[in-house]
Amino acid sequence: MATATTPTGAAPRTLARANRAAAPLDPVQRFGAIQNALAAALYFVRQPCAGHAEQGANLWAATARANRALTLLKAASAAHAAAATPGNDGRA
Repeated sequence: MATATTPTGAAPRTLARANRAAAPLDPVQRFGAIQNALAAALYFVRQPCAGHAEQGANLWAATARANRALTLLKAASAAHAAAATPGNDGRA
């Protein structure tokens, strides 16, 4: 039964997204995900628009995909920096 402060079904989905930890990607999967996010962003930018509302929706979608790519790049950079700490560079 829903409470007066939350709409039916809204709280469990929000909590599930907030508590879900992203599974770590290996470098090949991460590269593919970054490439797919950037390709999707370019797809939305290149779409012809019939009006301002459609243009705004496409721009929003492109921005969301670009942000996803940036998040993945940030994670890749952090993983690379953690692997390249002094004394952990693979040299004897």
